[in-house]
Amino acid sequence: MTTAGPDPDDEDLEEFVRGQRGDGRIHPVRVVLAVAATLCAAWVLVPTVDELAYHLSRQSHPLDLGEARPEALAAVKDGTWVRADVVLGNKAAEIPALRTGSLRFGPILVREVVGAPLVVEYDATRLGQRLLPFNEVAVEGRLVTFAVDRGELQDVARWFERELRVQTSAAGRAIVVDEKPGQMGLYLGAWIAGLAAVVFSWGGILRRLRPR
Repeated sequence: MTTAGPDPDDEDLEEFVRGQRGDGRIHPVRVVLAVAATLCAAWVLVPTVDELAYHLSRQSHPLDLGEARPEALAAVKDGTWVRADVVLGNKAAEIPALRTGSLRFGPILVREVVGAPLVVEYDATRLGQRLLPFNEVAVEGRLVTFAVDRGELQDVARWFERELRVQTSAAGRAIVVDEKPGQMGLYLGAWIAGLAAVVFSWGGILRRLRPR
């Protein structure tokens, strides 16, 4: 009778399993990369929570604000899909690159509305020939706050006051033209990709920490 020696394949399998379980040692670079991925995702995604919520909202049609009088604007909360008939003014700010608090890229124009505490934000390339000064137009989009001390457009509101000498109202609002519920998949995709990157980064570290 002979005694069989250990199967090399079994030793290879055992070594593979030990490697999968991890030995508790983690290279500092992996931690640095995981922290960097988390901070980057938070920096990009957290300011866009409102856009994501708006995209996922169940609003089926815009709320008609008519001529966007102050009392009508005050009665509507941020993140509402609205429509308004407005006369555009001749004072505007241009955002040439990424607009803070969003995933919108320039050139973007933010233009005042005559006779209402309201501005409109729009893509200058697509809508610049239609949304001209002193034109009476119908605009449709997401309603947000436009004030110097709060909201995603507060930097623009400060610029209006500092450079254009336009006194913004504490009740000021903005319509982000052409943003519609269910049609802003960029934000959903960005959140999925960002969260996946964070989970992947920390998942590898946690697997290494798992006891044998």
